[in-house]
Amino acid sequence: MKKFFKTTFACVLGTLIAGLILMIIFIVMMIGTAASTISSEKPYISQENTVLHLDLTTVQERYEEDVNFDPMSLLNKGDDDTSVGLDQIRKALEIAANDNNIVGIYIDAKGISAMPASIEQIRSLLVEFKEKSGKWIYSYADNYTQGDYILASVADTVILNPIGSVDIHGLGGTQMFFPLALKKLGVEMKIFRVGTYKSAVEPYMCEKMSDANREQTLAYLNTIWDTYTTAVTASRGFSAEHFNNIANSITSYLPTEEILAMNLVDTLMYRPQFNEWLKAKVGIADDKEINFASAAELASTVVDTNKSKNTIAVVYAVGDIMESGGGINSDDLVPELTKLRKDENIKAIVLRVNSPGGSAYASEQIWAELEAIKAAGKKLVVSMSDMAASGGYYISSGADYIFAENTTLTGSIGVFGTMPVAKELAQDKLGLRFDGAFTHNGSNPLNGEFLYCGIKDNEAMAIQRSVESTYDLFTRRCAEGRGMSQDDIKKIAEGRVWVGKTAVEIGLVDEIGSIEEAIAYAAKISELEDYKVANYPATKSKFEKLMESFGNMTRANIASWVLGEDFEYLNVLKEIENVTGVQARMDNIVIR
Repeated sequence: MKKFFKTTFACVLGTLIAGLILMIIFIVMMIGTAASTISSEKPYISQENTVLHLDLTTVQERYEEDVNFDPMSLLNKGDDDTSVGLDQIRKALEIAANDNNIVGIYIDAKGISAMPASIEQIRSLLVEFKEKSGKWIYSYADNYTQGDYILASVADTVILNPIGSVDIHGLGGTQMFFPLALKKLGVEMKIFRVGTYKSAVEPYMCEKMSDANREQTLAYLNTIWDTYTTAVTASRGFSAEHFNNIANSITSYLPTEEILAMNLVDTLMYRPQFNEWLKAKVGIADDKEINFASAAELASTVVDTNKSKNTIAVVYAVGDIMESGGGINSDDLVPELTKLRKDENIKAIVLRVNSPGGSAYASEQIWAELEAIKAAGKKLVVSMSDMAASGGYYISSGADYIFAENTTLTGSIGVFGTMPVAKELAQDKLGLRFDGAFTHNGSNPLNGEFLYCGIKDNEAMAIQRSVESTYDLFTRRCAEGRGMSQDDIKKIAEGRVWVGKTAVEIGLVDEIGSIEEAIAYAAKISELEDYKVANYPATKSKFEKLMESFGNMTRANIASWVLGEDFEYLNVLKEIENVTGVQARMDNIVIR
């Protein structure tokens, strides 16, 4: 019997080892195949009678493909990837305007996911494309969302499915407020803030929007809507009054004949009819297929490389500002900026900011290195995208010049801190008790016990002082950067969110303009006639991301396997862990 167990154990162990070896061989083979596939990807070369196919379902600031360790899905990637970067769109439209093989643009509207400033930027690029090239733009949709339509209105012909819809409804959004629910649970959220308009904490302290928050929200929503209205009415040839009446008509439920009568669209076609119509416009036989090129494909086109040593560095600062982790990570971004400061070939820096803010500490670290860059004699220009608010404005404020879009959300110069206290839940409802021995008032630091025991008055005062001190530093940095007094900055601070157009009027921004204009201005003030542009930080290749994902796969895969659909909540908790200290952050705004 003893021999039987030994033999059985040896067989099972041998099978497991053989299986593990086979799995490793398979993984290595798939990595090799994936690497070969990635390395064999060739730049796009346009063909005669090509149409740029714009699918703008998901728009990123800067395109980076999300590659997980799944070689099979990696090999199939591309067909299912509907995300595109603003950087790709800019390059694609420039190439399309100058390439004689590109005859026009087809906007395939499927429900764009983008903030107002991104929509504004893309629309401006489409207008510029028409003016420079004289080529056509056609748009088709089964159902136009409002964002889709703002872009589609620039088209020479706007086409809708006969049983489709166009949703024009104005702008707005709702918030959820938690105080009553927290009270029922026995939880109180302690709020520490400076700024009447600093609304990020309102969901935890109010049962509805404050008057100040409603005021600022309506102000920037109306300005964004006015920008949309001016653009659409100029393209479609009707009045602003007519467009606003349309927005009040709940258009998504109207018959398409009424939508056509409103002049929102030019004609109605089913998709097969549109395909035949488009072939006729391109000038190819009905039995032939149209050569379509995506923005990503055109953006991969090889262009003549500028050999100049003079370089303007475009540094992308995108996401929440944190000390470590994802988004704008000061632990990584500061060393990157230091390298650029010491690089003699880098003559100027354009900081491309798209951030709602985050850690005040991390914002200060980035600000300090940007000041060192200026002290080294290099010009610093900021280009604001969808938002450069709170901490995003903090890191922008010291620039030599600031550009923004009309619909950029910026300002929000204010700070806050929050602490949940579940004393009632823990002690009254659950019956827990806590005790300890300490030599001094500060011997029990705020390291978690406050959650169950509450915050003492002296502790609360210390936190509030820290918040006020951070606000004073924040406003001082802004005053120094903008050449204004601190008192004047405080008058337009108070945590208030401003839209780009208004920010120019009050002095927070210098000029409305694109990233291209920011680069040109950086070259001008640096007295550069011969220069090239380089983007930082460098994006990782698919293979680099694949190998990085492979290194992390064991822990992530096990967690995903154990937690199933709840795995996403673990990621959220990990993000919350990184939110420490006083925050210079704008609340999450959804504009629909």
